This record gives sequence, structure tokens and C-alpha cells, in this order.
Amino acid sequence: MGFDEGLITLNSDNGSYFPGQTVYGKLVFSQDKIKKFRGISAKLKGYCKIHWTTHHSRRNSQGKSESYTVNHESYEEYINHKAFLIGGERGEVELQPGKYEFPFEFQLPGNCPSSFEGTVGHVRYEIKVVVDRAFKIDQEKKVAVRIIAPLDLNQDPYCREPIEFEFEDVYCCCCLSRGATDTVVKLPVAGYCPGQLIPIEVACENSGRVTIDDIKLMIKKKVTYHATTNPATRETKDLIAEIKKGPIPGDTTRNWTVEMVVPSIDIYNLAACRYIDVDYTFKVVVSPSGCHSDSKGYKRLVIGNIPLVGYQDDVQNPLHDQMPQISAPIVNQPSHQGNVSYPAPYPYPEVTPYPSGASYPVTTQYPSTQKAQTPYPPDQIAANTPYPPPYSQISQNPPYPQISQNPPYPQISQNPPYPQITQNPPYPKSPAYTSGDAAQSPPANPPYPNSPYPTPQNMPSANPPYPQNTPYQDTQTPYKGTGLKTGTFGFTVPTSVASEGNPPSMPAVTPANPFATASAPPALEKE
Repeated sequence: MGFDEGLITLNSDNGSYFPGQTVYGKLVFSQDKIKKFRGISAKLKGYCKIHWTTHHSRRNSQGKSESYTVNHESYEEYINHKAFLIGGERGEVELQPGKYEFPFEFQLPGNCPSSFEGTVGHVRYEIKVVVDRAFKIDQEKKVAVRIIAPLDLNQDPYCREPIEFEFEDVYCCCCLSRGATDTVVKLPVAGYCPGQLIPIEVACENSGRVTIDDIKLMIKKKVTYHATTNPATRETKDLIAEIKKGPIPGDTTRNWTVEMVVPSIDIYNLAACRYIDVDYTFKVVVSPSGCHSDSKGYKRLVIGNIPLVGYQDDVQNPLHDQMPQISAPIVNQPSHQGNVSYPAPYPYPEVTPYPSGASYPVTTQYPSTQKAQTPYPPDQIAANTPYPPPYSQISQNPPYPQISQNPPYPQISQNPPYPQITQNPPYPKSPAYTSGDAAQSPPANPPYPNSPYPTPQNMPSANPPYPQNTPYQDTQTPYKGTGLKTGTFGFTVPTSVASEGNPPSMPAVTPANPFATASAPPALEKE
């Protein structure tokens, strides 16, 4: 007995989760003797790894041919969280004989890609529990976690567009015309889910003498791997489904409505993965008899796991057993012995993969807001809902902060961006000089006084910014001068000099025309 015979249990029966959910689990083991170690840790790691090799030949310095191998690789991580269940990286922990249960939990990122297994690359998620022992080989246990990232066809407008192929072929042999054919293939939409039917309309008008052997309708899958170390690209192609119709003899017309079933294939949403692409295409091949070439056409096809609203959305999902199946709450049983303390037991959320009566995930962007029983307060969002909660729940986790919670910029009533006069003035209002009579003390030179300018009664006599009494009383001219300009060209009218007893006065009459008082220059005498 011991750690090697222990188990890692998860709250999902099939180990599947949606992005954004919380993975709850626990380590259970029994031992019949005292065990000493530094600590027990659990780590959730999600990553993408690409690797393949290519063989090449080259000439060496001696002119001989030699072969060498090139490694093409890529790697990226999506989550790497580690938590100690007991102990730590240093020190020593001692466990007495008995049965022990160590719970743990990990929050999955909301945008992590689906789990994927390919020929030269994969996307994997795993939980590894390690017993760190001093001066001994560590003990490890692993359990795989499968991530199913929803691929909603309603989010891509292309999925609702129809697909149409048109082929116009002219055949000839030995410079002699053999006639022509017109072939049309139509699909109602471009997005489908496993288990749905694709109604395909096929029409072929053969007005020539060349027989059309068959018309092939195919769904093909292409996986593309991208390597960053020794950059290169590698592709793999698979045939998912195929239907043949024909033959079509010469001078005949054929029309069919074919129903192709989308097979039960795993759906991969790898939008967040930079190194693996999974694409589907619908291919049509028109094959004439004899030595004539085939006519081919390709169109992008989207296969997801959330069907289009109103289009075969009541079809049973053949992959429903692979969806997350959250089991009964995992409760930490207080059956341990020894001198180790454990956190209080807490329930795990009960979440069904889909709402009752639905064969596919709900077609809305997020499911119902019904809360599950979680170890968090009731005002928190359920940790294991199939999809993130709707954005309408602003009071819980709004996508953007609200003014009443965490405003992106200070509000005037809370943290004004600039000081207010009545709140925190930048300079004190009290006089700067405390000696003598406070009424006679000058103000504290604030850069922005509370009033635009002090009143003359409170203005100190020393160094006033402006004279208290203007030098000229009851005048309409701001400055002294000997003339007043009129018009627009600078002609002046003599005026009296202003003095304290004789303020300047305006001219009695202002010429209506600035040229009125100017005399014309004398005429030049002719020689």
C-alpha cells in the first residue's frame, strides 16, 4: 500500500471540461507506515507540441555524399499551474499510517484550444501529482484532462451562406467537337454538425457525346502543422465522407437530391493554437469517360458542435457522451489520521453538459444563468457552467468595469482628476504670515486664488499687480498720446495732451472717409 496504489479522481466522469470551467479533483491513497517527504504537489499543464524530422543529403568537404536529419519543432503552453497539497519545496512532512484525501482545483482559461491528437503534433492537458522526496526519486501520478472548446456555427456568418458549384465543360477529340456538359451542385448552408444531413442538389445536362462516368461529392479534412524551429509546414489529408452519382450518358439530363450524413467525428476548435490548423472542404469532381480531364471544385465547409439556429437544431448529437459529465460532488472525507491538518470539506458543483432536452449545446452564446452549488458565496458565478455566463450579469463579472465598481477613470465625486477648490486646494487658505494682526497679513500667494482678483480693500499696499486707481479718470482712451488714428490707413487728427486736470477728449467729428482730409499731391510740371 502507498502512493503508488493511490488514485486521482475528478468531478467529471469522462475527464472532459469546457474552457473556463474549474477542474475539481482529489488524491486518495492509503499507507501502512510512516512516510516522510518535502511535499505533495499537483500541476495542471496544457500545451501544444509539434515535432517531425526530415532527411536530407549533402556533399561534405571531401566530396562524398552524406545524409543528415533536421528536426522541425514548435511548442507553446496554455496553462501551467502548480499547487502544493501538503508541505512545500523545503522542509519535511511526516504522515502517519492511515487513509488520506487531498483535494485540489484548477481554473481553466476561457480561451484554451481543444484537445487534439495528430500524427506529428498534439494539444494535451494533464494533471500530474508529485511526491517530492529528499535524496530520493520523486513519485508521480498523471491523469489526462480533455478540453472540448465549443465551435458555434452561429458566430461565423459564412456558415449560413449557400454553397454552389458550376461546371461548363467542352469536350473534343482529334480537333473534333464532342459536345459539352453543364453541371450544377448546390448546398443550402456551409456549416453543419455531426449527425446532420446535407441535402445536395445535383443537376447535369449532357448535350454532347461523351458519357459522364460519375460525379463525386466528398468531405475532406486537412490538418496543417507549422514548425518554428527549422521552419516548415506539413499537411495531412483524410476523406471524411463520399457519395457518387452517375453515369450520365450523352444527350441526357439527370437531377438528384442527395442526402449526405455528416459522420460522427471529433470537433476541434483550435483558434487559440498557433501551430495546428484543422480545415474541412467540400469537393466535387466531374469525371468524363475516355481521355478527357476531370473537372474539380473546392469550397470551405465548417463543422462545429453548436448547430445553426433553425436549421436541423433538433438532431441528436452523436457525440453527447463525450461532452463534460460532471458527477456528484467530490467531498473530502475526513478519514485521515496523523498530525496533518486539512481544509474543511466543500461540495463540488453539479453541472450537466447541456440543458435537459437538448441534444446539442444551447445555440445561444452562453447557457442559462442558473447557479450551481459551488464552494463560493451565492453571489459568485457558478464555476462549472458549460459556457461562461452571459454578459448581462454585470453585477458579478462584467466584461468591463462599471462606474460603481472599478471605474476606468476617476469620477469627480470620488477621485477627481484635478483638485477641487472646496475639497483639497493645492495651497492653504490661511495667511502665510502669523505674526502681527492677521487682518493686516498679506495672503499666501496662491497661484489660483479663490476669487479672480482681490478687492481693493484687501489688496496690500506693497507691489500690487495692478494700480488701484487708473491714471486717467473717465476717459475712453487707454493710453496717452498726441493723436487719434482714424480710418484704416493711419491718418491722425490732432488732439490735446491728457493731464490729470484735462482728460483727453474725442474729436468732434470723425471724417467719414479717411481720404477726406488728405490733399492730392501737386501735379508734376512738364518739362
